[in-house]
Amino acid sequence: MGPRQHLTWALATAVFIGLITAIAKATGQAYVLFPELGALAWVIFTDPKGPWATSPRLLMLTPFLTALLGVAITRSLPYGPLSLGLDVVGCLLIIRGLRSPIVPAISAGVLPLALGIHDWAYPVSILVGTGGLALLSQWRARRLAPAPMAEVSPTALDRIESSFAMTPTVPLRRWAGALAVFLALGLVFVKIWDSPLVLFPPLLVIAYDMLALPHHSPWLGRGGAMMVVGTGAAWAGYGLEAAFGVVPWAAFLAVLITLGLLRLARLTCPPCLGLALLPFVITHPNAAYPWQALTGMACLVAVVSTTEAWFPRAGA
Repeated sequence: MGPRQHLTWALATAVFIGLITAIAKATGQAYVLFPELGALAWVIFTDPKGPWATSPRLLMLTPFLTALLGVAITRSLPYGPLSLGLDVVGCLLIIRGLRSPIVPAISAGVLPLALGIHDWAYPVSILVGTGGLALLSQWRARRLAPAPMAEVSPTALDRIESSFAMTPTVPLRRWAGALAVFLALGLVFVKIWDSPLVLFPPLLVIAYDMLALPHHSPWLGRGGAMMVVGTGAAWAGYGLEAAFGVVPWAAFLAVLITLGLLRLARLTCPPCLGLALLPFVITHPNAAYPWQALTGMACLVAVVSTTEAWFPRAGA
């Protein structure tokens, strides 16, 4: 993607998030601004013929169902290994059962547990954002002229979108075991920091992709860049929210800054947008948040690096 195209779609994504922030503020429903809307919007705008853009029903249904699960678990169990494990496994089963490519639905399911959301209005709030995005994707699809069929190489965004349509490329016991180790290690630091944000919801999306689908993950091997960009995005979101509050133009700038950092790092990792937007839905975020996020990313990189060293892959 050239610089002009990148800027065009970055502005489109930022404007969409700004509008969603305005709706959230006007209605008093903070979770209309579902943090992963940034990643969804960016991928759909830049890849209008990809699996996410061409699956409007699943775009609305998948996060809604995982959000329902997340609220049900949060209302029934305290935050801990059991509730987190049930939440993650339940989200994966919903996505697999629907044959859905909407990867960020994992975040929709884990966010209630991370933030202590008990309100059944939360899943409905998510429908506002994903529904708007689905309508935009369909409107744009109708405006696109049919393109001739051609053989093209898959892009990093194609691989992200297709991840849940793919069979894991490593044995179940290996990636599930590594994921369990990562969650256990993360929960230790959750205790140390006294904050579930160490395991911030988009991190679970990143973790599954790196551990279960290492041959396709566009950010595998870029752990350092991911930590730098992710921490920068977290600081940008926190700083803008702390200085100006939950206002549309602050969310707009948070998206632009994060996409600029990704561009500078030459990194394809849309979940970093969730890190920038998360402070806009946290009640009273504080300056520990970026460091907590960095801790979670460092745990994941350590587990992935160890797994790769112990179980080297052919062609790695």
